[in-house]
Formats: sequence, structure tokens, C-alpha cells
Amino acid sequence: MRTRTIAIGLAVAALAAAAAFPDRPAKVASVDIERIFAALDEQKSIEAEIKRLGEKMASEKDRLSRELQDLNAELESYKAGTPPYNETLKKVEAAVGAMSAQDQFGQLKVEAERANGMRMLYAHVREAAAAVAKQSGIDYVLINDSIPPIEPAGFVQTKQQLAMRRVLFAGNDMDLTDAVIGQANAAFKAAGGTVPATPAAPTPAPKP
Repeated sequence: MRTRTIAIGLAVAALAAAAAFPDRPAKVASVDIERIFAALDEQKSIEAEIKRLGEKMASEKDRLSRELQDLNAELESYKAGTPPYNETLKKVEAAVGAMSAQDQFGQLKVEAERANGMRMLYAHVREAAAAVAKQSGIDYVLINDSIPPIEPAGFVQTKQQLAMRRVLFAGNDMDLTDAVIGQANAAFKAAGGTVPATPAAPTPAPKP
């Protein structure tokens, strides 16, 4: 009796689960993820911030380098083994360590900011894709990995590239790339994001 009750319960649960799914084929669309990232205003803003951070780190490294050069020049003015020489030598060693530490810190800082920016961009692309899909009644949005060409390589590497592909064909009429770009850029602007101004092209020198 208990077994029959369990079987009936499972059957009812299965019917309820089936009824929860829409009685229609799933609608699937695709996007070109590389083109999306390249066209995002937020991506341009993040890259501008990373560039400024890199310049700041490089400026600090240059400052430490100039200090080291001054100390080396001072060291050369003293006779080896004298107290001023030994004291300045300690400063040189400390400056070398500081410059090396600053160089490593700068690289790690820029890399960390770039990684954080990429994670944030991906999350916002997902949100934009979800918004577009809901507006269009689409159930799944796939990354069209059939777009990038197969890179020339040996047999094993080529086989690995092919094994990583999941989409063999995606029709252009079901491509949401432009819609996702528009949605993501609109959301970025609505949140107060600004796009860095494109540097003006240099004025060509007048012809003699």
C-alpha cells in the first residue's frame, strides 16, 4: 500500500512538473559575444580607468627610478668603505627593493582591475541579454561560438578547438547582438556611466 501511494505521488509530481512547462517549442537566439564586448560603452570606460591607473603606477615607478639614480650618483661621490658610502649604499639597496616592489604591485593592481572589470561587464551583458530575451519571448540566448575562425594548428590543437565548439549554425534572423549592445549601453547610461571622449586626431603639418 505504501509503495502504491509513493508511486501515485511521483506520478502526480511528474504531471505537475510537465504542466509547468509551456506547451510550445523553446525559442532560442544567439549573440556574438566578442562584438558585444567591443561595442560596450562601459568597456571603453573601464579601459580608460585602467589606462589612467597604469599611467599612475608608471609615474610612481619613474619617481622611484629617479631617486635611485640620484642615490647612485651620490654613492659615486664617496670613497668606498667610508661611513657616508656605507650609509648611502644602504639607501641604494632599499631604493632598489622599493622600485622592484612597486613594479610588481603596479602589474598586479592593473591585472586585478582588468579582471574585476571583465567580471562586471559579463554580469551586465547577462542582465542585458535577459532583458532583451524577456521582451522578445525568447527562452535561451546562446553564445555563437561558430563565428571565430578555427586557428591554424596541428592535428591535436585543431581537434581541441573543434571539441570546444558548441554551435554549428545560428541564423542571422535570431541574432540578438545589436539588441543586447543597445540594452547594455542604455543601462550603463541610465546608471550615470559616461563614455570617455575619443582623442582628437593629430592635425597634419602644413605642406611646405
